[in-house]
Amino acid sequence: MSRADPLALPQVPPPAPATHPRRDAMLAAGFCAALALGGLGVLRAPAALEFEFRALAPWPVPKMLRTFPGEFERAFADRFGGRSALLRLHHRAMVDLFGVSPAPNVMIGRDGWLYFLGEDGNALERHYRGTLPIGDAEIAAVVAELKRRQQFLASLGIPYVVTIVPDKFTIYPEHLPGWVGAPQASAPLERLIAALKADGTVRIVDLRAPLRDAKARNRLYYATDSHWNMLGAAVGHDAIMREVQRALPPGKLAAIVPPAIPPYLPGVDFYAGDLARQLGYPRRYREADYAPIAKVLGDPGARCARRTDTGADEGFEFYACARPGLPRAVVYHDSMAIPLIPLLSENFGRVVYVSSRRLDPALILRERPDVVIEETVERALLAPAALPMR
Repeated sequence: MSRADPLALPQVPPPAPATHPRRDAMLAAGFCAALALGGLGVLRAPAALEFEFRALAPWPVPKMLRTFPGEFERAFADRFGGRSALLRLHHRAMVDLFGVSPAPNVMIGRDGWLYFLGEDGNALERHYRGTLPIGDAEIAAVVAELKRRQQFLASLGIPYVVTIVPDKFTIYPEHLPGWVGAPQASAPLERLIAALKADGTVRIVDLRAPLRDAKARNRLYYATDSHWNMLGAAVGHDAIMREVQRALPPGKLAAIVPPAIPPYLPGVDFYAGDLARQLGYPRRYREADYAPIAKVLGDPGARCARRTDTGADEGFEFYACARPGLPRAVVYHDSMAIPLIPLLSENFGRVVYVSSRRLDPALILRERPDVVIEETVERALLAPAALPMR
């Protein structure tokens, strides 16, 4: 019995049969055409990417030879023909077949709810589950910076009101996936508010209890978006303005203008939020829009406050209301204030909205407001310490 030579080379396979040359030529031509069409797609590239919510990578400068290949590859990949369609197909397969989110910072919850995991993908672990703990020193640094801002404003006779809008997982944990479980430690938001109240220097508006009470009557956050809706913003408006009224001298704000909530038309008012769009599946995750902000913004005649700037000064919005005797305000905010802006503006003769987490003394000295309000979302509660007042 002969044994195979372990050092022998494998046999060369026979040549492919030439029995279907037409089929092979058509396949090769189709493959080349697909590549060519994908390449030609760069001529009709969109201005921004559909799912990533970012601008396209710029074309490289030819003289930068060292970085040219990588930059060209990124720019070409962003513009490849059919890119959006292929990504949409991939995203839907991930969601429908495997129940997995294709977006790294979007989590699929229960009952059609989606949750934003933060810009770095760790907001749930850091601010809800507690698996990425925030130290006491970090909380103390935020308290110290907020006190520093309060003391500067107090030296000018200006009250300072701070509020932190809870993330959706804090108010609606019941729709989180079952594997998330209960928090392992006190949330950083709870610890920060407790520290601020114990210090007693900064006026802090704690929105957690009002929102939890109100959610039994209305849905306050979008199921498919990272933000609260106008119903949630109305709860925040009432709590913020009551604190502002207490902070101002008696009679400075005689009455708080109640929020004007637009009517909901069943079967007509729908919404697909930023998280649904990141999944590339807005049709599946479309939800009822119980307080359409578009109706408020589309009917400026129903409100006193008017936007007075042209929008050219990026990061700033200016509103004015002609009712006599109203106070002036500066409001530092993030995107959670989008539905708050038309509500708050009705209470002030002039209000400047600043999309920044760093208080600018020069702006305060120039505007001389009667009150400064600072709003930030829960996942960014450490921002004041990272961006101290200059």
